[in-house]
Amino acid sequence: MSRMVGQGSSFRRLIPLALLALAPALRAHDETRSPWIRGIFTGGSPRPVSVAASEAWSRARAMAAESGDALVLLGTGRSMQPLYPSGTILVLKQVAYHRLQRGQTALYRSKADRAVVHVLVAKARDGWRAKGLSNSIHDMEPVVAGNLLGVVVAAFVPQKPVALADAAIRDSSIAFFSADER
Repeated sequence: MSRMVGQGSSFRRLIPLALLALAPALRAHDETRSPWIRGIFTGGSPRPVSVAASEAWSRARAMAAESGDALVLLGTGRSMQPLYPSGTILVLKQVAYHRLQRGQTALYRSKADRAVVHVLVAKARDGWRAKGLSNSIHDMEPVVAGNLLGVVVAAFVPQKPVALADAAIRDSSIAFFSADER
């Protein structure tokens, strides 16, 4: 009996260690619940839904088809973490430039011909300033009517990344982009 009590107390000492190990994941999850992430307002950006890989693709395609003027992209890179981890399936809708709002996540084409998905942080005279949540500074190039491609209206995080890559390879209608990382 005393042996069981001793083992129980060892077990109780391991619980705080286990919680410390889980802390970063729990913090990232809690961090994305707020409209403010790392000091940036993201209230106009949809929170991702975690679903099975096959369901993520089908739900994203269905949303895009229903809208008619939307597209589905696979996000890669770390610049939008913790909100959109690499491998997030994004549904983007075309919007008029004058309808953009602070906190939305926009897709734009850079002068270097890269597709970039970042959060709109401020309206300036020469266009919108955008920033990746993990980047230390905002993008040097503004988002303007001429380079705006759309805004994120839904996001799905597949639960199995390997299945995600297989589905993307099989489906030629999926466009790929890399978030601008610095």
